[in-house]
Amino acid sequence: MVDVRKYTSGVVMPDDLRDGPRRETIVNVYISDKHDVPVLVLESGSELFAWPNIGRVLVRAYGYETDDWRGHVIELSLGSYTDKKTGEAKDTILLKTISSRDGAATDDAQRIDPAKLPKPTAEKDLDDSVPF
Repeated sequence: MVDVRKYTSGVVMPDDLRDGPRRETIVNVYISDKHDVPVLVLESGSELFAWPNIGRVLVRAYGYETDDWRGHVIELSLGSYTDKKTGEAKDTILLKTISSRDGAATDDAQRIDPAKLPKPTAEKDLDDSVPF
């Protein structure tokens, strides 16, 4: 069998949440060189940019160290905000923390032991061979 997550996933966008919220487990966190923001690698293989509004939610729940975020269950849902420049309503992603900081079960979700997760890498896996 082949794990096809890397071929079927990408960055989570608001459109991905139109059918309703989804629960994910954070398996890794790295800093995007391009955007200088933490990127959450999710169990599904998808990634989520932790822009300041999302980062603040994670810090309040799990602390300032991204290693402490690994293994926690989060819920992503569709939200909206008003663009201050245009007054136009725009879609955004809302993040809700499900598992507790201490790893105790809440709402049927318990933190996965980070030791049982794939080893974190400093960046997205760049070890794929490139044929020339």
